[in-house]
Amino acid sequence: MPPFFPASPFQTDILILSDEEIEYSPMFTYHGFRYIEVDGLDAANLGMVDGIYTHLDIAQTGFFSCSNQDLNDLFRIGVNASYSNMHYILTDCPTREMFGWLNDARASAEQLLMNFDIVSFFNKWFQDILDSVRESDGAIPGIAPTSGCLYDMATGPICSSALHEIAYKTYIYTGDNTLLVRALPYMLRHLDYLRSKENEDGLIGFGLYDWGGPFSEDFNLPAPTPVTLTDTALYCEYLERAHIAAEHAKSLDLLPWLQGEYKRIRSNYMRSFVAPDGYCVVNEQTAVAMTLVLGLFDDPEPLKKQLKACVEAHDFHMHCGMLGIRFLYDALNIAGVPEYAYRIIAAEGFPSFTQWLRQGATTLWELFYDGASKNHHMYSSFMLFLMDTLAGIRFSAQKNGEILIDIAPQYVEGLDWCHGERHFSSGALIVYWKRDEIQRIHLSIDVPEGITCQYLGSILPTGKSVFMIS
Repeated sequence: MPPFFPASPFQTDILILSDEEIEYSPMFTYHGFRYIEVDGLDAANLGMVDGIYTHLDIAQTGFFSCSNQDLNDLFRIGVNASYSNMHYILTDCPTREMFGWLNDARASAEQLLMNFDIVSFFNKWFQDILDSVRESDGAIPGIAPTSGCLYDMATGPICSSALHEIAYKTYIYTGDNTLLVRALPYMLRHLDYLRSKENEDGLIGFGLYDWGGPFSEDFNLPAPTPVTLTDTALYCEYLERAHIAAEHAKSLDLLPWLQGEYKRIRSNYMRSFVAPDGYCVVNEQTAVAMTLVLGLFDDPEPLKKQLKACVEAHDFHMHCGMLGIRFLYDALNIAGVPEYAYRIIAAEGFPSFTQWLRQGATTLWELFYDGASKNHHMYSSFMLFLMDTLAGIRFSAQKNGEILIDIAPQYVEGLDWCHGERHFSSGALIVYWKRDEIQRIHLSIDVPEGITCQYLGSILPTGKSVFMIS
C-alpha cells in the first residue's frame, strides 16, 4: 500500500465461538474483499461460509457486447466496480475509507446515468453535496457528506465540479431540470469561492490534480499537466453549466455576468495555455483534450493534430489521470479518430485496462501501479465510450425538456460486430451492427415506444429499422 494508506484492521470481524451453534452475518457494516481465509474447517465444511454481494437495489440499464472479448470483460468488471460502490452514497471503494469522493463521482457520473437507473440515488446524494457547501465562503470539500473535513486538502475544482456534472448530466439523460435549478444558488456561491483563488495571472490552481495517472509510482509528484490548467479549464466549464442552470431557473439577470466572467477567464486561459499557432503549450493528453472538449481555442485543427500526436507518442496508450481520461475519449471523437480511443481502451501492456484483466481483476482498480485499491470506479468512463460511440447511443436534451437520442455508431477497425442496449420503462433501445465478408456494415436499430431517436438527421419510427452501409 502507498504510505498514505497504512494497513490497519479496521475491516476485521472477530467472532468468538462457544459450544452453541452460531449463525453470524455482520450488521451495520459491509466489507470489500475478494478472498477470505478460513482456519479450523475441513474442506467438507466450507459450505458453511457464504459470501454475499451487497449494494443498493439499482437496476442496470446499459448492456454492451462486441467481438472483442477484452472489452466485454472490461464492461463486466466496470459494472461490478460500479455496483460495489453504490451504498448510501457513491463511494470511492468498498475496501478502504468508503467516502463519497466527489472527484470519483465527476469521473463516473455520466457512465452511471447511461448504464444504471441511478437518478433517484443521485437525487438523494445530491442533497448531501449541497449540504456540504460551506456557508461562510462557498467552499466544497473533497467528499460529501462530510463531518467538516477535507475542505482544505484533496479538494479543488476536480472535486467540486461534481456539483454541476451530476446536475447537468441528469438533465441530459432525463429531461428533468430539477437538480440544475436546485443547484444554481450553490453554484453561484462556489463560483465566488473559486474566483477568490485566482493568482496574479488570472488562473485558478489549488487542490487535487490529474490524479492517479501512470506517471510515477511516487504520488507526491504532481501530474505533468499543471493544476492551473485543469482547474481554470474546469472553472470555464462550471461557468457554462451555471449559465444553463440560470436559464432553466429563469434567472435571466445573472446571464450577462456569467457570460462576461466566462469571456474573461477563457481569455486568461488561452493567453497562458494556447500558443499563437493554436497548439496547447502543455503537450500532454489531458491538457490538449480538455482544451479541445471545452472549446478553449480559436481554431480546433491544431489541437486535433496535437492530440493525435500525443496519443501516437505513447503508442496508443493513455498518459493521463482520472480527470484527463474523462475528456480524452470525447476529444478523440472531436478529432475524428474514435479508433484511437478504441485502441487505448483495448491496449495491452503498461498502462492499460487489459493489464488488470491479465492479473485476474474482477473489478476496476484505482491505479496502474500495484498497491492501492482493487475496486474503484473512477476509470469507468470507458464504459460510456463503448455505449455512446461504438454502439452509438448518445443522449441530448432539447429545450422543451424532451430527450433526443442520436444513433451514430462508429465502425472502428478491430471490431467485427457491436451490440448496445439502453433500457427504458417502455422497453429496450437496441443498436446492433456487424461487418459482412466484403466489409459492408449491417445496422439494425430497435426503438421502443415513447423514445425519440434520430439517425442521420431523420427521426426513426418505433420498432426495428435496418440499414446497409457500404
